[in-house]
Amino acid sequence: MKNISELLKGIAIIILGGAIFGGGVYLSQEEIEFYTQSTQTEGTIIGIDSKRSGNTNYYYPVVSFESEDGNTYTISSKTGTNGPFDHETGEKIKIRYLKEKPTNAKIDNFMELWGMSAILLAVGLVFFLAGVYGCYNFFHKIKLRKELPRTGKLIKLPGRVESKLSKNKTEFVVVAEWLNPGDSKMYVFTSDKISYDPTSLLTDKLLDVWIDPMSPKKRYYVDVSFLPERS
Repeated sequence: MKNISELLKGIAIIILGGAIFGGGVYLSQEEIEFYTQSTQTEGTIIGIDSKRSGNTNYYYPVVSFESEDGNTYTISSKTGTNGPFDHETGEKIKIRYLKEKPTNAKIDNFMELWGMSAILLAVGLVFFLAGVYGCYNFFHKIKLRKELPRTGKLIKLPGRVESKLSKNKTEFVVVAEWLNPGDSKMYVFTSDKISYDPTSLLTDKLLDVWIDPMSPKKRYYVDVSFLPERS
């Protein structure tokens, strides 16, 4: 059943998403600073480093370049590919480096320059929006519980229990189906999650399901408040 822990989970996800997104913003500022202050030049791939991760080999080009001070420097790409022939020894490749610190150099492509911040921004945004949706859903269902008994329609339906494994624990919901005589469509109503199997408590019992007749698919409430809380 719905409880405050789901709201706290949504808030925690929002905070986590905000932190990841903030890290992406901070890193992108560093990347912008590097890009605007760096100089582009051409380097030569002198070798390919290979590193194994899981069951996959990743390949990182090693690049040699000459800076404006006349010295030659060597860097290894921070982003690899799983294709050994994506780069070849002797191939020319664009790089960017800082004049005052030529060892601070990067291959001039999107993933090398912006990849990490882009990933952090995208992941942070996804987490943040997921948390916002979770909080919205929590308050939306509270609103429906209060509103539908006053403005909606009550239908009594038999229910069945369905379960699914989530993060090494089993969660249960009560499902009820209703054939709407108005549009001849079958609607499926699902209760909030329940921490135990309530099958024995549903024997010969009809559930109270409150619906908005104008939007029964999205605006409904399966009343399982008669089920005892798990101790």
